[in-house]
Amino acid sequence: MSSQRFQDFARQNNALSRLTAEAGALLALDAAFQKLLPAELAGQCRAVRIREEELVLFADNGMVGARLRMLATGLLPTLARQGYIAQRARIRIAPQYRTVVQPKALHIGEQGIAAIEQAAQSLPHAGLAQALAQLAKHQKARSADSTPL
Repeated sequence: MSSQRFQDFARQNNALSRLTAEAGALLALDAAFQKLLPAELAGQCRAVRIREEELVLFADNGMVGARLRMLATGLLPTLARQGYIAQRARIRIAPQYRTVVQPKALHIGEQGIAAIEQAAQSLPHAGLAQALAQLAKHQKARSADSTPL
């Protein structure tokens, strides 16, 4: 569904229209907040809402939370000038678990590749032999790409 079609649909339903407007306002609050942060903190915390003149911030970890506690009172006047009025800030720790994708590090030497090729030729099972031959071919190509000129 395109953004324009969603906006048209949202205008037809009052509850959805209010929800869409509120979500947009919260995204704008977070965008204004992110612009005020030092580069090392941006993206590691979020401005979630302002309720009863309290700005609620979520930090990815305790270290970020501690830095926010030091910076928050200084950020409130700048946010207030942009229309986001809060007298105090509450920092909550909300860990974000990110999976780190490790690059493939498997390297098979020339003798290993030769042994795989030999095994592929001697196996009676065609599917397994084909898989080993493909592995050997792939490893040859990788080692050819990584050799210095």
